[in-house]
Amino acid sequence: MRGKKKGVCSYFWMGVIILGLIYSGCETQSSLAKKRIKDIENGLLRAVYFKGQKPEKLRLEERMVFYRVPGLCLAAIDNDSLSWVKGYGYRDSKENGPVTSETIFQAGAFSQPIVAALALILVEEGKLSLDRDVNEYLKSWKVLRTELSGGRPITLRDLLVHRAGFSSWVFPGYSKEEALPTLLQILRGEKPAINTPIIPLDKPGTIIRTSESGYLVLQHLIEETSGRSLAELAKERIFTPVGMKNSFFAAEVPSEIMAKVASGHQRNGSHYPEKWRRYPELGAKGLWTTASDMALFIAELMASARGTSGKFISPVAARAMLTIQAGSRGFGFIIEGSGDDVYFHLEGRTAGFACALVAFPAKKQGLVAMTNSDNGQILIEEIFRAAAAVYNWPHFKPIERPLYRLEPSVYQQYVGRYEISPDYILEVKSEDYYLIIQPTGQAPTKFYVESETVFFSVDPFIRIQFRRDERGNVTHLVLWQQDFEQIARKIS
Repeated sequence: MRGKKKGVCSYFWMGVIILGLIYSGCETQSSLAKKRIKDIENGLLRAVYFKGQKPEKLRLEERMVFYRVPGLCLAAIDNDSLSWVKGYGYRDSKENGPVTSETIFQAGAFSQPIVAALALILVEEGKLSLDRDVNEYLKSWKVLRTELSGGRPITLRDLLVHRAGFSSWVFPGYSKEEALPTLLQILRGEKPAINTPIIPLDKPGTIIRTSESGYLVLQHLIEETSGRSLAELAKERIFTPVGMKNSFFAAEVPSEIMAKVASGHQRNGSHYPEKWRRYPELGAKGLWTTASDMALFIAELMASARGTSGKFISPVAARAMLTIQAGSRGFGFIIEGSGDDVYFHLEGRTAGFACALVAFPAKKQGLVAMTNSDNGQILIEEIFRAAAAVYNWPHFKPIERPLYRLEPSVYQQYVGRYEISPDYILEVKSEDYYLIIQPTGQAPTKFYVESETVFFSVDPFIRIQFRRDERGNVTHLVLWQQDFEQIARKIS
């Protein structure tokens, strides 16, 4: 009997120990998440640092003020699930409503992987084929074949990887006073649409070029094939199964959720008078969502690709989305890296909003960042560098740059005034071993030598290049910040 009692007692304590370990593990995961949040908040990194110096760690709150970003929400993925989400700042700088995990942002190109997933679902159901002519499925509008397109048909695969030959036209949206066109009016280029007809400019399959127009054709293909609107189909097949409770496709925001929606802000920090532009081009940029909802989508997609889940897409289709199909394009994402360091990423922009996501399938980790500012992308890049350091990701590292000095006479050649527009002038001065550039109404910024004609600033990271005419006279200044390019003519 004593032996039996001892056995029972041993099992009892073993159970206690196991429960304690489980409880301890939960505590560890919670404390680890809190530590990671704090380390990211206090560890933002600039794009470049000088040789011989250590990268300076910056505070998130201060960088939001520096970049004039009113609101931000971060959602992290770990072990193929939502790990943590946190809001910062305000959804509207005038009304001072705080950003929370349920704050809804305009998501721009985040629309495209949702649309890509719906297309692959229809492929698996036998309703579409990746490599057949899409005109075989289209009825009310078909893609026009021109001499420029070489007569080659466009396939669903072409649309998914941005190689259908359409232009890189970026739809600018509509104000609240303007009439909204239908999808067919946009495709045909008919008023009140502000675009020209959507036709291929190049032979399909030859050039990979980011094209919002291609994803509009994809939306039309999905709607005509399924007999459902994109908004309805996305809600039924993706948003509801994944638990994306604050996501929807729409040009108009429903009045009942207006209190959750962030307002867009311009580069100078001022509030967009109309709060946001309206985008009827739903398949290209019509998604409204939260950082946490998008993280749930990414986590579920990675879990499905691994075969451990399947709430909305099969493992085969999920793996196809996360596999390079052409160039660096997967279905809906850009894919880079190699081996276990492969990662996929995407940026989304609309007027007053900027967002980005990155995920590492082998690590089962990722991060979604959404802001209500035209400056948001610059801030997000610093956040991703901090996250890379915290999570030990192999990419998103700051770049070390040496400090060069040129002959004083070289700097003097670039001194002068450069005009971007009559009311926006860049005044260039020389001081010691760098240039100082002061735009109209803005603070001056130091630019350091990269080469004899190229200079860069550290905070924020901007590159400029001086161009000459055939006689060697400096005529222009070209400025690059992220993917924006501005050309200024030398006027004095």
